[in-house]
Amino acid sequence: MLKEKLQEVKDQNTNLYEHLNNVLTKILLDNPKNAFELFEDYSFQVKSNGFKFEKYNEFDNAERSKINMDQSIQQKTLKLINKINLGTDEEPQEATQTGYLPNLIEESYLYEWAGIGIDENYKIFKALTLLSVTKQASKLRFWGKIMGRQKDYYIAEGIATSQVEDGELPPEVEPRGTGINTKSYWACNDLLNDKDWIELPLITPQQINTSRLIKYMFTGNLESDVITNPYFFGKEKHLLKAQIVRITQSTVIIPKGQYILREGEPREIDPTPEYKLPGFHDLKTLNDWMHFNQNILNCGRLVHLIPSELPEGIEPEVYQKQIENADPFENRLKPISNDKNAWKIRIVGDTTDYNPLSKDTNNKVNNGVIIIKSLVWPGLVTVYSNKVLSQLYYGYGYKATNNHFYPKQPQQVQSEQPDLPEQSEPNFPAEIPQQQQD
Repeated sequence: MLKEKLQEVKDQNTNLYEHLNNVLTKILLDNPKNAFELFEDYSFQVKSNGFKFEKYNEFDNAERSKINMDQSIQQKTLKLINKINLGTDEEPQEATQTGYLPNLIEESYLYEWAGIGIDENYKIFKALTLLSVTKQASKLRFWGKIMGRQKDYYIAEGIATSQVEDGELPPEVEPRGTGINTKSYWACNDLLNDKDWIELPLITPQQINTSRLIKYMFTGNLESDVITNPYFFGKEKHLLKAQIVRITQSTVIIPKGQYILREGEPREIDPTPEYKLPGFHDLKTLNDWMHFNQNILNCGRLVHLIPSELPEGIEPEVYQKQIENADPFENRLKPISNDKNAWKIRIVGDTTDYNPLSKDTNNKVNNGVIIIKSLVWPGLVTVYSNKVLSQLYYGYGYKATNNHFYPKQPQQVQSEQPDLPEQSEPNFPAEIPQQQQD
């Protein structure tokens, strides 16, 4: 009834109900401290200028959607910060972490010296903590970030303790936990979404060898097709896993002397007993660093495949030596200085030795930072400072291109030939029939 009466009081442009609606809307938008005293001024201003706020509903809907989006982000963030609850609100079940996680927040300071700024280090650390509980992963670490055309991949490396049935695998595929499938890798696009972490599948030697022949820019969608030549048999998630394994097997480096070769087994290594990380000045050159992982063979595996049925007259030991001579293993723990034009080392920070506050003067403190970058896989960085060793990859997931393709400039377009002058039609004389002779 009141609304109808207010609508009856009107002039040529509006009525009293719409005028009061516009005045109150204006006051709510401006939110003045003394709205009661300025009410008449607002009424005069709205009436004289003809303000109408019919589009305020659209603005209100946009604000509401933004608030809802902020609330969803807040809920996801709280899920990372709060204690992990595997149960319900009525029956909470507190979870425990399955293994040690490197402190990425402290290591991010070292990566800043290398030119990598990790502004999401806290979210990454909490997301890995949640991943270690939900996926039951041990020895978890942040492997790196691979940039894509649409979305980026955050990669976590670890060992999945939960039993996963992979089904019947082809004989050339190395099973989970062995060979190129020794470690598990998880990828996600959103750190706030704990359900976004997806374990990358097992890969085959064929996928490893094909990834060596192509150069592909990732899209950010694990299920997208890989359109390349030669053809890649698999989705983007298979190619992503293949590139991660290739980078890991060829770029993980350790200080010299941290591991030793096992006696009688030159392809197996053992940690050095009572080993301690050396000081800063003992790791300033490439000769002081060596490879840790075994190389991937040309067949796409870490170990040669011996078929179950051998040709007649050939012993298994003889056949194994033949394939090892054709596709030999590289020496384990070889110095990275043997790699030609593959590494670059740089020393930054304060390299002065300081005596510690304790009485132990043998262990001096040095705040210098050693940065080793891979020139074969751009984006791979290893940092070392104060006996803290860490490695990270931030790149596009492909090797450096040595042989660049420069297309040749096309030749100039030749001018057209001039038209021939017109010629009169030929008029041949009429043929005279010849008489046949008897």
